Parts: sequence; structure tokens; C-alpha cells
Amino acid sequence: MRKLLIAALIIGTTLSLGMAQETTEPQPPQQSTEQMLKMGHAPSAPGGIGRAVVVVTDEQNNPVKGAYVKIVSLWGEGNLCESWAWTNDQGVVVLPPLHMGELKMNSTAKGYKKYVEEIPLSALSDPIRITLVSKK
Repeated sequence: MRKLLIAALIIGTTLSLGMAQETTEPQPPQQSTEQMLKMGHAPSAPGGIGRAVVVVTDEQNNPVKGAYVKIVSLWGEGNLCESWAWTNDQGVVVLPPLHMGELKMNSTAKGYKKYVEEIPLSALSDPIRITLVSKK
């Protein structure tokens, strides 16, 4: 019984020390919307790496926060890449880089109709602007 009590005490002490040492990692500084809008990159050729910056607004040109944006790229001989994220308070999202080929972009948000469109590679040099239409 004594051994069990000592083992429980050691385990409890170890766990509490582990929790006490828990630290939060420093978060990277948030980028401004202006900086985000400059992060798009069109590849020089199909199959190259590119990055899309997307601005999502409603019919009154108000930003749509929390809109899901996805880009699908078919490149090479049947290779498929996807990149997705959600818009910030200003309706802006910088999608992670991916291999670029034939691009299809879609966006959805609560209360809006789904948006789907093919995007030319050259369009990635500037922010892609999407206007979502209300379901009402």
C-alpha cells in the first residue's frame, strides 16, 4: 500500500510540474490587410508555384467575414492540388501556395449562394475579387 501511495505522489508531482512549465509560444505578428493584398503570386508557367489572395464581398461591397475559399488546381498529367482557408474580418484571405495549372475557385458563406469560377493563372498577380450573392 505504501508503494502505491508513493507512486501516486510521484505521478501527481510530475504532472503538476509539467503543467507549471507549460508556456505559450510567441505568436507571429498579424499582417495588415494592405500587406496581405500584396502576397499574391502568379507562376511563370503551368505547374509552377503560385499563391492566391482573395477578397470576398457581398452585393453591397461589404466584406464577408468567415467565408470559406477553396482553389483546386489540375496540373501536369492528372496532378491535383487544393488550397483553402477562411476570410478575416476584412473579407481577405491569403491561400497557401500550391502548384498551379487549370484553376477552379469556389467560395461559400452562411446566407450566400455558392460561388464557383475558373480562374486564369495570370489573375493571381492581383487579388481575386469575389462577390457573393445573398440566398434571399
